[in-house]
Amino acid sequence: MSKINKSILVKIFFLLLGIYVIILIITHSTFRSYAIEENEAKLQDLLMHNKALHTYVEGKLKPVFYKLKEQKQLQKDFFDPTVLSFTFMSRNIMYEYNKQRVSNNIEEIQYKLTSNNPRNPLNQATEQEREILKKFNNGTLKKYHKHFKKNKKDYILYAMPVTKNVLSCMRCHGDPKDAPKSLLDSYGDSAGFYENIGDIRAFISVTMPLDVELKKMYALFKIFTILLFIVFIIVYILIYYFIKKLDNKDKILIAKANKDALTKILNRHVFNKDMEDLIDATNDLKNSLMIIDIDHFKEVNDKYGHSMGDMVLVELCNRISQNIRKNDKFYRIGGEEFAILSSQTKQEDEMKFASRIKNSITETLFMNIGKITISIGITQQQDHDTYKTLFERADKALYMAKDSGRDTIIVL
Repeated sequence: MSKINKSILVKIFFLLLGIYVIILIITHSTFRSYAIEENEAKLQDLLMHNKALHTYVEGKLKPVFYKLKEQKQLQKDFFDPTVLSFTFMSRNIMYEYNKQRVSNNIEEIQYKLTSNNPRNPLNQATEQEREILKKFNNGTLKKYHKHFKKNKKDYILYAMPVTKNVLSCMRCHGDPKDAPKSLLDSYGDSAGFYENIGDIRAFISVTMPLDVELKKMYALFKIFTILLFIVFIIVYILIYYFIKKLDNKDKILIAKANKDALTKILNRHVFNKDMEDLIDATNDLKNSLMIIDIDHFKEVNDKYGHSMGDMVLVELCNRISQNIRKNDKFYRIGGEEFAILSSQTKQEDEMKFASRIKNSITETLFMNIGKITISIGITQQQDHDTYKTLFERADKALYMAKDSGRDTIIVL
């Protein structure tokens, strides 16, 4: 595969890897956010049920007991938190709910009904909770939630305000003198009193562990990671196959472009490039240039026709190709003119090589033509040679071989 295509494949690999990582980061964040949002929705639903309980107690249950008191079927000072205190009911319902969670091997939910002046000290608001309650009252906050870590575990806290105080609330949270005696006996005359109608005296908060939900999320994320990895591998393999196919086509096209259409050996374009590379190379290798010309080839074309001349060229190139060495490159640089470029050679070796080629051609009987001969000019690269000087010296050696009677070898 060509260096350019290899470079393209490397770039595509790192591009796909980058996209893969980015997708995983985005997906992980999305999955995690979804898990948290789903739990927030569960907690919101739980608190909405709690608020519904508060509304039911204030709007449906308490009026029944107050009517019974008016009808003197209950004592005027009757107060039982199990049926008249929303806070008491809510806490005990959550207690039973947590028992169900524990029995099913699920961690408990922490519940708190936060107030600035609660009757139960457990519900006393912290400084931060006071600010939250203040925002609930002035309308700048409708709900509150946060995600935090505690003892290396993930938790989510969700809070919603209780329903605003109505007239019925004032019997237990207004002036202590209006409160049932049994309530005062149980809680005193300061905690939980002096609230106003329309105030939000408390908010409910629940804190849920996220371990179970996050484990499910991570399990799905692992499956997604594996599937996405497989998809990217398949995409990369397809791209690799496509580029390799194009590379093979490029090689075929380049090979065709670099070869002489008739003889199938390297053409003048490649010869020029190789000569330039040879001159530009910074090494101590001694290179040889050999130029070959068919003697009296014009007579072959005139006598037998160009088609037969082409057959002679093809056969001659086949014979020479069978004799060239590993470090030789064979070119057609003109009509009946050829060149061989060699590296790491000695002048004596080149003479032996040239003689072998010349003899192989002389000994060949070409179809309908018989024997032909070739002339060869050889030169070795010298210090400070340029393309022009090296070629002209070899070409001069060739013309000297022709002038000396042809079918001979001259070295300059």
